[in-house]
Amino acid sequence: MQAQLSKTFKMSLLASGIALSMSATAAEGLYSADDLMDANVYDQSGEEIGEVEDILMGNGMEVHSLVVEAGGLLDMGDREFVVERGDFTVNTREGNQGWEDIVYEVHIDAPRDQIKNFDEYSESWWNQTQQSLNQAWQNTQEGAASAWENTKEATSRAWQNTKEAVENLGDEVEEDTDQM
Repeated sequence: MQAQLSKTFKMSLLASGIALSMSATAAEGLYSADDLMDANVYDQSGEEIGEVEDILMGNGMEVHSLVVEAGGLLDMGDREFVVERGDFTVNTREGNQGWEDIVYEVHIDAPRDQIKNFDEYSESWWNQTQQSLNQAWQNTQEGAASAWENTKEATSRAWQNTKEAVENLGDEVEEDTDQM
């Protein structure tokens, strides 16, 4: 009995330890935009290529893309380019002690020669992207409105069909009752 109790206690401690370690790493999914600004940016091979200059948000306040500043010397000849969500990951540097000491790293999933082809961050890029996103938003709203109207119509039809079926069933039951 004592062996079983000891085994149960050890399993509970192990499970608690796993749960605690999981909750400690679960916070890694939360990032500070302020701390992400100026984070070092690395290419696919791990070579540093620049730093985060800006974070661009969509209508839903989700990250749309990052603006990365790269190249140049002493802020002269820098190039700013856009890295869209899905083309980068954000990691924290090993050895972070507390939440105030977290250092972020951005890793682009592309080699340096492909990164040179990323869109330059400019007013024309901004205007074109904003227009495209607004059009996509309009299309989404129209699609949702159409889907809602179709759902209402189908539900109304189904309700009407059910109502008629119940009325017919009632008439049949009444006829059967009258015949008895």
